[in-house]
Amino acid sequence: MIRTLVVCIICLLAPTFAFSAQESSEVLIWRALIPTKPPYQGEVRLIRRDSALIMQTILYSKVLKHVIAAIQKKEFKTWPEDREGWIDSRRYTDELLRAYETIQARAKSRKNREDRHLTLLIEFVLEKRHSYVALYAPILTKNGDYLSVQDKELLKKLRTSRSYLYNNLQEIAQDSFQLEDHEVLKLLRPIPGEL
Repeated sequence: MIRTLVVCIICLLAPTFAFSAQESSEVLIWRALIPTKPPYQGEVRLIRRDSALIMQTILYSKVLKHVIAAIQKKEFKTWPEDREGWIDSRRYTDELLRAYETIQARAKSRKNREDRHLTLLIEFVLEKRHSYVALYAPILTKNGDYLSVQDKELLKKLRTSRSYLYNNLQEIAQDSFQLEDHEVLKLLRPIPGEL
């Protein structure tokens, strides 16, 4: 009951927390460190950017290869071949691995090898007419355990079906924010466009 009340209050107050991003106006709806206990490997954020609904995962990890493997394992489990959206899921996991390989190769050539953290930014974007997954090489700063995106370079933009993307928004929100189904559905409203 208290958790539902908190979700409702945050949904009502979220527009007052708007901040300006580089490319547009963003409203942070919810955020959570991942995993739920240290050592943290990044964070997940639910964002409204203009009219788009975005699930943003910021990874900052010394063991990024293992984090990517865990994401792939969840995708394979959540999206078996008999579920609509599994083709989008396989394309996503393939591109996720390619993005990791690009980031790892760049890390080997960087001058500051003392910081062994690798970074990757994943955005599941649901717009009124489009849905896609975007993978970025980000430049991050840390404030305690939380991360701020200072800049990002697009590595891949992958168009997906709306049903895959919306269902993945729900899956990620439930898993990362530790919320019940009905609480997640409230956070995701209004849905941009039709499903």
